[in-house]
Amino acid sequence: MWHDPLLGVDKKHIAFPGDTESQQSNEKSHAESFAEFTTEVSMNYLRFIWNSPELIRKLLWAFLFLGFFIYSLLCCWRSFSLYFAMPTSTKYNMYFEPNKLLRFPSITICNMNPHNADYLEKREENLPMRMHLLEQSKSRDDIIPEELKNKTITPTQYANFNVKRYYRQSGQKLKDFISDVVFFEEEIKTSEAFREQFTTHGLCWTFNADGSRQVNRTGMDFGLSFSLNINQSIYPNFVTTAGVKVMFHNYYEPALIDEYGLALTPGTENFISLSYERVRNLKAPYGDCRDDAMALYRNYSISGCERECFTEVMVKQCNCSSYYLKALPGKKDVECSLHKERVCVTDLIKRYHAGEFSNSSECKCPDPCISENYLATLSTAEYPAKNHGEALMKKYNNVSGRPSAEIRDVSFYRENLLKVHIYFEILSIKEVEKVGSYKWSNLMGDVGGQLGLFLGANIVTIFEFVDFYLRLLWYNCVAKYFLKSLKRNHNNHPQHIQP
Repeated sequence: MWHDPLLGVDKKHIAFPGDTESQQSNEKSHAESFAEFTTEVSMNYLRFIWNSPELIRKLLWAFLFLGFFIYSLLCCWRSFSLYFAMPTSTKYNMYFEPNKLLRFPSITICNMNPHNADYLEKREENLPMRMHLLEQSKSRDDIIPEELKNKTITPTQYANFNVKRYYRQSGQKLKDFISDVVFFEEEIKTSEAFREQFTTHGLCWTFNADGSRQVNRTGMDFGLSFSLNINQSIYPNFVTTAGVKVMFHNYYEPALIDEYGLALTPGTENFISLSYERVRNLKAPYGDCRDDAMALYRNYSISGCERECFTEVMVKQCNCSSYYLKALPGKKDVECSLHKERVCVTDLIKRYHAGEFSNSSECKCPDPCISENYLATLSTAEYPAKNHGEALMKKYNNVSGRPSAEIRDVSFYRENLLKVHIYFEILSIKEVEKVGSYKWSNLMGDVGGQLGLFLGANIVTIFEFVDFYLRLLWYNCVAKYFLKSLKRNHNNHPQHIQP
């Protein structure tokens, strides 16, 4: 026996051909079943539209339902579009941890002049580099000596010139460049504090290259202080700017001194306060951050990715790498000669900066999942004070090798010396975190609110429709097929069926 009042199936016996009409069917039509369903479903629009006796009332409710239904679809479409756009928002948190050890940044310092005029001009073997530098100068016609204007350098001479060896010999030596190094109230040897580092500015020096130094106090006394002597007397005449460039970076990042260096001028005392910032980016589906190791650097960073990309492009295009680049693992380290620098590398740098290789697979550099940044604030004062010149004269009297009578003027020190203090301004961590701003719960809340507000529907309404149509499908397909099977058995074996 089947019993379903909603579908009108109520058989107290099995009816076969030969039964009376009242016996054979007391089934309701589909329209009648749906009309009864509208009285039970939680969406009231259907009851008013289907069961209202007045036509006008039916039409009014039907138009109202249709209008709200279309509007709800539009709202739901916007909600789904927003969800699949995977939008993000940014959260800012500030953590004050006065006793926490913060890693001091690696600090790379470069003299804006990577050359020694005496070494460059007085040694015959350096003539290819000298001619190359004069050709690259913007004011070459004014500074090229008469004896060099008709001078010709052969490609072989350029090819045999070792660029890295030149910059190591020509660059300012550490003991002449940096002095009076004090870190966390402790004076340390310059040779122990700084390591050699080659950049696009030639020979530079990096403090805390391994990232091992940490601090837990703020202020100038608990940071790094040192003095610099840029020694303008060794500047060639084609170098137009005097001073140094200082860059703060993580120990696992390359020093891109051209892009991120902070310029300091001689004759100043510089106070650089630092703050620490940590940025957290998102992986798919909200972002495409990267946190894997790279071929040249242990930790991923945008600057490391860009430098590695540039190295790979240079090795492919020029079959060598410039003096300041690391060797790619698994490939032979071939340093570019001066000839390669002239005929290939110079043009490659222009094409690279123009974005020619930005779409190649090795040059895609997304944000790191976690990046650590050191934000610097610079303030300066004049150095040395006028009356301090006598004390400095005694200290630096023999630095330049000139007689003391020629260097007594305080202007000499203001042309060559500067002091730098680098310290944390506050022991806090500024954390910038990107989070998904429209998640699945937001989508369900918006869609449910729109359907409930405009249609009076909810998630239960969906299951009510599913339940109704499943029962309708069951009766029309499965139950009727079963009845037909019984009827065939009755025709073949009538004695088995009792009326």
